[in-house]
Amino acid sequence: MNTSTSLASNHHADLRRKVITVIWSLRIVACVYTAWVFWLIVRPLRRTPAFLERLGNYWQRDMSAAQDWQVWSVVTLDLALWSLLPVAIVCWWLASRHLLRDMSMGPKSSTWLRRGAWAGLICTVLSILTRPFVSYLYTLHLPAESRLWLWNINPSDLLGLLICGVLLMLAYLMAWMSEIAEENKAFV
Repeated sequence: MNTSTSLASNHHADLRRKVITVIWSLRIVACVYTAWVFWLIVRPLRRTPAFLERLGNYWQRDMSAAQDWQVWSVVTLDLALWSLLPVAIVCWWLASRHLLRDMSMGPKSSTWLRRGAWAGLICTVLSILTRPFVSYLYTLHLPAESRLWLWNINPSDLLGLLICGVLLMLAYLMAWMSEIAEENKAFV
């Protein structure tokens, strides 16, 4: 049975448009997310006393004697972790650029996707591991028995780990499929 080439062409054009739409949507969301996280990190610097008062109410501690260096230490730690987020976004951006260029899952797009997934995974894991330091730094001005060492894992942390893990798996599958495609070319 002979299939119409115009039907296949329309189908491929429609799929290409969908891939382009999804990639650009993900790019925009990733940039907005990166900017939003940056704003959340530096927000305590805008109105530090009001922020410390809310934090003190939440932790049921007197945060009025907290020093500026404590807030700056937490912001610096968070910004150091945040710096991995733009690295991941740039890697994913480059992976999608290679994907858009030839609409195939080649070694270049796989490599950039893998780098981005590792950067995102490292960022998420380090964020979880350094969380106790944040509460400790904020309460360092308090007596030793009142200091906090809080470690919590949020559902969004698990979601981030899951997404980065899926991207990593996809990158390795892409590399494997491109190797198989190269081997098959040699037979033909």
